[in-house]
Amino acid sequence: MTPNVAALLATIRHGEGSDRATDPYRVVYGFELTLQNLSDHPAITGEWLGVQTKWGHTSAAGAYQIERLTWLECKAALGLMDFTATSQDDAAIFLIKQKGGLALINSGQFTAAIAACRGIWASLPGGDSGQPQVKLATLQSFYTASGGQLA
Repeated sequence: MTPNVAALLATIRHGEGSDRATDPYRVVYGFELTLQNLSDHPAITGEWLGVQTKWGHTSAAGAYQIERLTWLECKAALGLMDFTATSQDDAAIFLIKQKGGLALINSGQFTAAIAACRGIWASLPGGDSGQPQVKLATLQSFYTASGGQLA
């Protein structure tokens, strides 16, 4: 993993708020519980089936707040065997790559990478989920403080 990708992953965790938890990889939406079972997504293991929000039902879990259906797509595409930190990181990188953001971030094009990924994570600016978004300048500051380089 390149330093820029590592910094982007840290920035996404920060935007999603999961980095406030002792273990961001074990949180669920709204911090309703700390996951004990990382053998699979909690909506698959039955540990946590999700919650109704004003934006609809969510099963968002883990460091990148990945929904059950998105997880199943990542799991199948990558052959992921569990919901551990490594698998969650791999899934997030897969999603970034799908949107064209991986090449952008590796070349230091932070703003373009965020724009490419805004439909994946509700916290990224420019998305249309209706959920609160973090300002681009705030994310960029966090990204550079996390070791990310800009073009």
